[in-house]
Amino acid sequence: MITPVNFEQQLSLLDERIESSWAAILNNSRLVKAIREGSVSKALYAIYMIETFHYTAHNARNQGLVGVRHADNPVYAKFCFEHAAQEVGHEKMALHDVMSLGLKSENFKIPPAAPETEVLIAYLYWISFTGNSLQRLGYSYWAENAYHFINPLINSLRETLSLKPAQLTFFMAHSDIDVEHFHEIKLILQRTCKSQSDWDAIATVMETSLRLTGNMLEAVYDQYEAWQNGRAPRYDFLHALDKS
Repeated sequence: MITPVNFEQQLSLLDERIESSWAAILNNSRLVKAIREGSVSKALYAIYMIETFHYTAHNARNQGLVGVRHADNPVYAKFCFEHAAQEVGHEKMALHDVMSLGLKSENFKIPPAAPETEVLIAYLYWISFTGNSLQRLGYSYWAENAYHFINPLINSLRETLSLKPAQLTFFMAHSDIDVEHFHEIKLILQRTCKSQSDWDAIATVMETSLRLTGNMLEAVYDQYEAWQNGRAPRYDFLHALDKS
């Protein structure tokens, strides 16, 4: 017999854990520190958006994979396929924002993803393909509600780099889209999560995927420092931003 769980209580517990996870990232990330202190550069922003391009390109695919695995649950499968369709092509906005800084596409090829970004991508495929059928909702739960935590950073970034809204299309579009998505995620959680094991699996994926994202942010800053010191030739094209 499945023991009933209190929906609002479970959401509250998720929110407490996500607050703690975000605090650890925001208090320790060198990228976040650079943005807050106004020392972020166009090159650093570009490297971050390149990594964003890479992991975002896979979100529709791993979301769709969950729907394929669980087509016998029409409510959940429909949610997965609809959200996958809505995510298709979002990586192009990240690439657009990189190009808008003053780069020309004929002058470079997109560098491969950093290993930390590949780990995040691989983890999301893994939890989409194995384990509790609902657990990927843990990733969606924090990702679709990230603006609650990062809006001050986006505003600082825009001010420091004098960016126009057209140079922040990835963030601007998602700040509107994700409000509705987050509401939909809470509804599907209410409709599908029936046991404590479901909620535990969701919480684990939520915390793990957010921690891996924090690792990616650190890798972005590592790559930036290497580029500054001439040890990251794959980002040589970013020197064009010094002249823009």
